[in-house]
Amino acid sequence: MARFWFLGQTVELPAVLVGNRAETRDRSAWQACLYSTVCLTSPIVALRVHTNARAFPGRDASAQEGAWLLIGDVIHTASELASSRSLPARNPQSMTAFSHTSEAQLSSGTVLNIGLASAKFGGVGGGFQAEYVRGPAITFVPLTGKHWHSRAGRA
Repeated sequence: MARFWFLGQTVELPAVLVGNRAETRDRSAWQACLYSTVCLTSPIVALRVHTNARAFPGRDASAQEGAWLLIGDVIHTASELASSRSLPARNPQSMTAFSHTSEAQLSSGTVLNIGLASAKFGGVGGGFQAEYVRGPAITFVPLTGKHWHSRAGRA
């Protein structure tokens, strides 16, 4: 397990740094444009939040399959999670920042960009995120039931 530091915060992942940073889909998605490219040395499970391909007022549709994943501490209320990961909603405090959650199962050999989310779309940012770059396909497994509530987190 390796520890990666970004602006005073750390995340532990079974990964090694890749020599050169991979290109990112959105440089502005990263706090201070800082991110690192890593290759997983063991499988991990991340989280994907999305709208199940449905658009809402102020929120474009997002699918279960996608490149952007939540890593690190995800025990937050839905609105805290949306704000810390800067989900693309006009109002991340709304209940439509995401409507569905899925486990993202990543295999050893997967290459990711990792870092802290920037403040975008009205969110504060600061939460750890990963961007799929290349490697084995991600397996997405929908979570059922109500996992997040807008007012209180439950561990």
